[in-house]
Amino acid sequence: MRRPDILLCAAASLLLAPTLAHSADNCQMRISEANVDYGATTRAELLKKQVSPLMMGLGKRNVTLTATCKTPTLMTLFFRGSGADGNAYRLGGGGSFTLRALNARIDGRSVGLGSVVTAGMVPEQKADSLPLPPNRGVVPIQNDVPVKGVSLQIQVEISALVSSTGSRIADRTVFSGAGNFELQEN
Repeated sequence: MRRPDILLCAAASLLLAPTLAHSADNCQMRISEANVDYGATTRAELLKKQVSPLMMGLGKRNVTLTATCKTPTLMTLFFRGSGADGNAYRLGGGGSFTLRALNARIDGRSVGLGSVVTAGMVPEQKADSLPLPPNRGVVPIQNDVPVKGVSLQIQVEISALVSSTGSRIADRTVFSGAGNFELQEN
């Protein structure tokens, strides 16, 4: 008897932990949900969510990062995880996930975001919403200039994909990914 292809995506049970870099106990960071679970699905269900000939979407999830500092600080947010390619992170043996930072607020007011390679540099790209790929971070900006504050809140959208090859399985399989959000202070 053939078992149906089952893909258990408790794997996109992404484990997202907040960490602080170069902190002298000035800032604290929290994440709304450290374990993002996409649940169980079948290959047939995934085929209905095909986003390209080679990839099927698991969907999008959102988490909110909140950093609170004792003194006004220029805060830069990075995600440190195993890269799958230039823009995505590894999700098990046959998938990937991407991150997008949006809806940034500093000290309660809406701000834009700037894309940087290292904390303290001039942002190369500026927008209200930016991807957060490997080796790049985002910094809050106002009038195209990085801005300090004591409270930073950023929403992060997570999009997970499984390759059509990776979805061809005969038993329960867990696709998992992990990484750390890192807040660097300047």
